[in-house]
Amino acid sequence: MFFKKIYNSTVYTVFEFLLFFIFIPFIVNSYLEDWFKIIPLFFIAVFFTILLRIDPEFDNGVFFRLNRYRLKKSVARVIIITILLIWFTWWVFPDLLLYYPREDFEDYLITFILYPIASVIPQEIIYRVYYFHRYQKIVPERSLLMLSNAIIFGLTHWIYGNWVAPIATFLVSWIFIFNYLKSKSLLNVSLEHYFYGLVMFTIGFGYFFQ
Repeated sequence: MFFKKIYNSTVYTVFEFLLFFIFIPFIVNSYLEDWFKIIPLFFIAVFFTILLRIDPEFDNGVFFRLNRYRLKKSVARVIIITILLIWFTWWVFPDLLLYYPREDFEDYLITFILYPIASVIPQEIIYRVYYFHRYQKIVPERSLLMLSNAIIFGLTHWIYGNWVAPIATFLVSWIFIFNYLKSKSLLNVSLEHYFYGLVMFTIGFGYFFQ
């Protein structure tokens, strides 16, 4: 099939990568504000999900399975990292501690509901599920693919207009990467991503992601 041949070609794969992971984030950062930045993320996630679902080489179980063993590992990590984040925020940014729930409790509660749907799940579909399935063909070396994923995921968060968000995202992306590659589960990595996000918004570190 002609479409399949084009889609699987190296030239198109590189073009696709540049379009969705470099060019579109740049446009979003330059021309969209506030929640409007979420709209392209959502539609790209839907588009990538369709491509994955019709790809015979993709394991569709990734969307539905829950690895309970890896989930227990995640709970332990969340507890440890939450303690470290509270200490770090109190030490480096004391004025931000509990800033969001104190200053705008209504929006804080709305974030709890919208965050997984509008941000976490779309990000994990794009940057973990699709990324590692699609680009392992052009970057077969696993360590390089993981490094590129962490860098790209970090750079995407320049949309928040500060240096903390990209650095923090680059660092935490390694947790998401290892979680996904070990669990082979969108649910596992999304749950861990969601809880870290809630912790950051609650303790005040989410100030840099608004």
